[in-house]
Amino acid sequence: NYYLAGAEGKHQIPAAVVTYRGKTFRSQPISIEIVKGSAPPATSPGRQQGRQQGSRTPGSQISPENAIEGNLFLKAHVDQQSVYQNEPLNVTYKIYTRVDVNNFVISELPAMLGFWSEEYTLPQQPMTYEEVIDGKRFLVADVKKFALFPTDFGPKTVKPMAVDCEVQVRQRRRSNDVIDRFFNDDFFGSGLFGQRIRKKIFSDSLKIDVKPLPEAGKPEDFSGAVGNFSMNATIDKNEVSANEAITLKVRLSGSGNIRMLPEPKVNFPPDLEIYEPKTSHNLKRTGNQISGTKTTEYVIIPRFAGEYRIKPFTFSYFNPDNGTYRTLRSPEFKIRVKTDSRTGAPIAGGISRSEIKLIGRDIRFIKENSSEFFRIGAYFYRSVWFGILVLIPLFVFGGASLQRYRQDKMSGNVAYARSRRANQMAKKRLSLAFKFMNTEKQKDFYAEISNGLLGFVADKFNLAAAGLISDEIADRLRSRKVSEPLVAELLDCLRECDFQRFAPSGSTLENKKDLYRRASAAIVNLDKAKLG
Repeated sequence: NYYLAGAEGKHQIPAAVVTYRGKTFRSQPISIEIVKGSAPPATSPGRQQGRQQGSRTPGSQISPENAIEGNLFLKAHVDQQSVYQNEPLNVTYKIYTRVDVNNFVISELPAMLGFWSEEYTLPQQPMTYEEVIDGKRFLVADVKKFALFPTDFGPKTVKPMAVDCEVQVRQRRRSNDVIDRFFNDDFFGSGLFGQRIRKKIFSDSLKIDVKPLPEAGKPEDFSGAVGNFSMNATIDKNEVSANEAITLKVRLSGSGNIRMLPEPKVNFPPDLEIYEPKTSHNLKRTGNQISGTKTTEYVIIPRFAGEYRIKPFTFSYFNPDNGTYRTLRSPEFKIRVKTDSRTGAPIAGGISRSEIKLIGRDIRFIKENSSEFFRIGAYFYRSVWFGILVLIPLFVFGGASLQRYRQDKMSGNVAYARSRRANQMAKKRLSLAFKFMNTEKQKDFYAEISNGLLGFVADKFNLAAAGLISDEIADRLRSRKVSEPLVAELLDCLRECDFQRFAPSGSTLENKKDLYRRASAAIVNLDKAKLG
């Protein structure tokens, strides 16, 4: 809470009382004394007049760079500085700002040499919250979050990440003139939208100390798994006939580097035919932990009757929470294979059942049915269908060649590819905005409309959407002979989006429908203007 002193004297802030689970907690009261402050020094009329006149000169304005300095930065937070090899650590990249950031784009991802990384899923529209640093209140947003698994031990470094921001600087003149203060209000001049500038910010490098895994107590079958896991091994059948498939499924669950878990080492009897195992992963990226399951399925086919045993197999891992190794053990599986019920004997591999039925006959016919007869003198290559079949590959080849030429041109010319796909990408963004129209997500609706318009112009001119500003958009459109009414309509739509994104929720459904219609029409008209 914040308090404003209203009168001199001694005052007391009462104790705060909280009741939790039947218990009452009480803070200590705070006593404060308010004294009379010193009066500000008197200012001569001439000096005051000079200040008012100077406030109207460009030199008295605060530069945009000075307005941003110290009020916008990127910081990397790591949950632990020292870990074991292959033990996960979480790195979160946060933007701290005391200025208006309209848009941002990650221009350089951090180099993570010596780490296996898994990225957490963050909301498309970053959630913001407040933090106080050195007495200043900052608005904070999480922009990236990774779980890093060091692949070997020793000192490691995570390089900085870079973010390009589009900052809206609201410039105010230093003046005590009532008229100046009125026209410097947020609804006049540069007060509403101000000056948009680009600012690249970098995070700091991170130093991580990676400890080697202890040698004491390391199991013989240990293959590098670190975390906390459980194992479940099952087979779908214990009694089958010869040549009938059996599935052995081994599921490893827990938290850690799930993708890099090794396959269990199963010792199968030599008389069983084993196919290449099928592996699948199911990852969960929730909170500050990477967890999930790795499932390995073995298909087993016994070719001969008898009883087989799959001996227990083990899986060992290191638990960094208590610094110990642990070994998991599967049960033993017994498989009883019966003779084939149709032949009375086990069936060897490589011979089909239809061939086995013919064993014992003295004569084996080449064909038991006669071939189909054709009229003499009738040849297929002389028919119309033959000519059609010959021409079809030519048309297919021609169409494939044109498609390949178009793909090669798009892969080799980024500007051409972005220009071709500009309309399609804009429609996708507007369709997403349409879904937000009838909901309470006002900021998401206007954000998607703005992204659709800026993305369309950026794709047409092969530019970064994050850095586009209104003046640059207008200049580029006029250079392509776009009509002034269309340029004005586009800029008006962008201004309305910016205003509604930062204004209190008060937009009506009719206002949203009108903006959606105008933005769609602007994209269609710009596409007809053939910008690129």
